[in-house]
Amino acid sequence: MDRFDRNIRFFGKDGQEMLRQSHLVIIGGGGLGQHVIQQAAFAGVGEITVIDDEELSRSNLNRYILARHDDPIPGTPKVEIAKRAIASIDPSIKVNTVYASIRSAEAFSALRDGGVLVGCLDNDGARLVLTEYALAYRKPYFDLASDISIEGGLCYGGRVLFTGTEPGCPICLGEIDLEQARRDLENDASRKDREALYGVPKGLLDEGGPSVVSINGVVASLAVTELIAYITGIRNPQRFINYRGDLARVMCNKDAAPPCYFCETVKGAGASAGVERYIQHDVATINAVSLSSRG
Repeated sequence: MDRFDRNIRFFGKDGQEMLRQSHLVIIGGGGLGQHVIQQAAFAGVGEITVIDDEELSRSNLNRYILARHDDPIPGTPKVEIAKRAIASIDPSIKVNTVYASIRSAEAFSALRDGGVLVGCLDNDGARLVLTEYALAYRKPYFDLASDISIEGGLCYGGRVLFTGTEPGCPICLGEIDLEQARRDLENDASRKDREALYGVPKGLLDEGGPSVVSINGVVASLAVTELIAYITGIRNPQRFINYRGDLARVMCNKDAAPPCYFCETVKGAGASAGVERYIQHDVATINAVSLSSRG
């Protein structure tokens, strides 16, 4: 326990043991997720599952703190980067990796087996799936997002949302655009039809916005601090933390959330909520085979 002496001085031996007994499922091993993975490993979380279906790309290297300059591009799954990093920090941590989409059977199985869910996603479709799952099966869920907007003046920062037993979720708090989520979740045929109808170049649809390592780090640190407070019982986590880097401010939104369908009907419904309708078995199979072939 000498390794965690400075932790124990903060939240005690019981708190450290609670962290050791906890199982985090981190969905998204990118710019935000890698900060969360690193800090969770240093904090002493006993089991970490990472879900991500993507490989490292050259444009990731400005902010992926766990990647190495010599990692093969293409050819390095983000989940393998996470696994390597956790082992280098604390090899006693149990690590599970799911190289598959959040909409895969493997991912849903991992969500079921895990304790606290941490979403580090970059599109509203995936956020909607994860929010519905967390609500339906009453899983504590931290939803993270960072953002940089240059339209109408520079604005940058991020937010951390906690969905637990109290009312309020990313949907009723206005942090998921349901129309955008519908577009994110549409099948390939529907997407091609929409692109043809509106004349949207596919390259623009795939293009990511600005993203900087330090902003991701602030948002992830806020989230992990709330996560530690929740697991160790120091206090209840804040429901909505808003970080405005352009204003050098961190604010907590404690306003009552208006009731929404998801909080009132989906919450606690379990299998009857039908969240499994999102599963795409073909995506899971393709990625699972790909990872297996890497040995």
